[in-house]
Amino acid sequence: FQNLHQRYKEKINTFVRGHFYGYFDFDLDKTLYFFIAGRHEYFNKGVNLFLDALARLNQKLKESKSDITIVAFIIMPAPTNNFNVESLKGHSIVRELQNTCQEVVDTM
Repeated sequence: FQNLHQRYKEKINTFVRGHFYGYFDFDLDKTLYFFIAGRHEYFNKGVNLFLDALARLNQKLKESKSDITIVAFIIMPAPTNNFNVESLKGHSIVRELQNTCQEVVDTM
């Protein structure tokens, strides 16, 4: 179970690196991920409670001057008609950096 957890956490870390690249800089080892998923029903599925809890957690972290970062994923089906170009660029840059670093390691 721990190996599976570590593998999936690394995939999430890679996604977060690409998504926030160039905008936010934080330590992924001190990052907690929270998820909520369901149909697009804001009140019936507890999304409002989830957001209220995140707001309270944010306040507590600020008060304690914590260096922990929270990344929350709200996963709900909804129609989309385009991609966020900046996010795609960030993912591309991170992937290219990883590939370049791997090539350097391989030649050593």
